[in-house]
Amino acid sequence: MRTVSYVSRRTMRRKGVLALVGGTLFGRRSWHESSELPLVRRVTISHPDLPPAFDGLVVAQLADLHAGVFMLTERVARVRALVEAAQPDLVVLTGDQLDRRDLDADAFVQGLAGLEAPLGCFGVLGNHDHLAGRELSLAVLDAVGVASLVNERVTLRRGWDRMVLAGVDDLDAPAPGPDFSVATDPDGGFTLLLCHQPRGWEAARAAGADVMLAGHTHGGQIALPTRGVNLARLQTPFLAGLYAEDGRLLYVSRGVGVGVVPVRLGSPPEVDILTLRRATA
Repeated sequence: MRTVSYVSRRTMRRKGVLALVGGTLFGRRSWHESSELPLVRRVTISHPDLPPAFDGLVVAQLADLHAGVFMLTERVARVRALVEAAQPDLVVLTGDQLDRRDLDADAFVQGLAGLEAPLGCFGVLGNHDHLAGRELSLAVLDAVGVASLVNERVTLRRGWDRMVLAGVDDLDAPAPGPDFSVATDPDGGFTLLLCHQPRGWEAARAAGADVMLAGHTHGGQIALPTRGVNLARLQTPFLAGLYAEDGRLLYVSRGVGVGVVPVRLGSPPEVDILTLRRATA
């Protein structure tokens, strides 16, 4: 009995040491992924109804900055520099600009100040922006020259062509909540929709949005594809990347920042540079 007891304790100690080492390595690696400079992910999105003059339009998408304690001013400014280096025609922010506190506003405003693009900069609110405060979140967008599209649409013009850029409030926002009717172009033209959460895609398709850009998932933030582990699956099947259904497209960014848990593993932060192309039949 004593021998068995001794072996069991020794085995337990060995497992404990392995777990400690594994946890330490996991922590270091995941913290490194969350704190490193975001990747610049370049993606081509092709759609046959894109107006000819917008063929080749470059859109920079910033998702889930979560400006705050884990995304301070200096890092937000480095993200802005990545966007500026890509020289996009249009910049869109797809929600969760702030983390959850009114203190986070300073890091966002100081870090993104001066952001510009020829066709403008536009943004929608995410669930964390509402946690920080709706009015504050709208004010910080205005402070850096980003036009808010909360259940609104604008018309973009290039040459002789036009397209609609629309945005809806977050799916979990207080009433009145998101209004997907703004994704319908009264003139039947091409519509690009901004919606923080990808689970809004069904409503977006029904409303007529040709392409929807979203974030929210962080690509799972902790994602181990080889083991089938991805925390984002608890909310949506649209984890990250490009999806197509019924001739309509969804692009989900892995985003820049982190949520409550300040680590990333298997889902590094990214700034998305999207090139819109007119697909040939």
